[in-house]
Amino acid sequence: MVRLIPWIFVLLFAGCAQSPERVAVNSANALLDEGRVQSALDTVENSLRQHPDSAPLLRIHVVLLLRQDQLERAAAALQHVPAGEPIIAEILRHRDRIVRENGAKLISDQPNANDFHEIVRATDDSDPVVRRYCARALGQLGDPDALKPLFRLLSDDNWFVRAEATSALGKIGDARAIGWIAQLLADPDGYVRYSATRALYDLATQSSRSSLLRAFELAEGQQQFAIAIALAKLHDPAALASLAGAVGSKDAETRRLAAQALGECGLLAGTNALEVLLKDPDPAVREQAEAAISRIKTSGKR
Repeated sequence: MVRLIPWIFVLLFAGCAQSPERVAVNSANALLDEGRVQSALDTVENSLRQHPDSAPLLRIHVVLLLRQDQLERAAAALQHVPAGEPIIAEILRHRDRIVRENGAKLISDQPNANDFHEIVRATDDSDPVVRRYCARALGQLGDPDALKPLFRLLSDDNWFVRAEATSALGKIGDARAIGWIAQLLADPDGYVRYSATRALYDLATQSSRSSLLRAFELAEGQQQFAIAIALAKLHDPAALASLAGAVGSKDAETRRLAAQALGECGLLAGTNALEVLLKDPDPAVREQAEAAISRIKTSGKR
């Protein structure tokens, strides 16, 4: 028994001893907590030269590059992380706000469907930048299961998050979003209103026509005009009155959009309004009106 005691201590020590890679990771995390990011990065990169295939080192390497705002290098480093490693969860749940922000930004460029649930979870992040880029990522993925979390973001207190969620819903292409998006046409922020107008246009398909018409009937004024732009994509005559009414708008961009939509609608009944715009004081409006009339005549629609 006495002879076994030294071996027991050896085995206990061996079990408690950490690998060089784990020591480097722990050291890097401690340096990161102290705000010494470059020192942490140096520690990891030095260790990676000796252990290039270490998954823990490869993961924290991505984290530190994100913390350093080196997104291109982080994207390249991400490709070296072995499949199945929880790197996306680690990034989007990281204690450091900048890591989460840059991680969400990186993921939004080329999201992976396998990370869908982690991205959805991050839409509840306390940081609006993270929520914004996660909304964009969901739009890129195009999964209808993202509708519910995106609907929730439409009432976010950050205008950028609302705009990004609206755009994402337009990209997903599910007509169930039309009623929700139409409400954003009255948003106090101009960029959100623009995003809603664009999203409704993206959602305009023959199968969504009835939903657009319902939203159109419930709307009025500028909100109805925005839905009319979407209906014009479908050559729907219901859009004509609202588009023609915008000819008298004091806003030159509204008049230009009306001319463009009348041309896309392609109905001869819209040419009377376009002829008025041929005399518009704004050259961009006149040019758009000329192009619209030419387009209608070419299409030959009644």
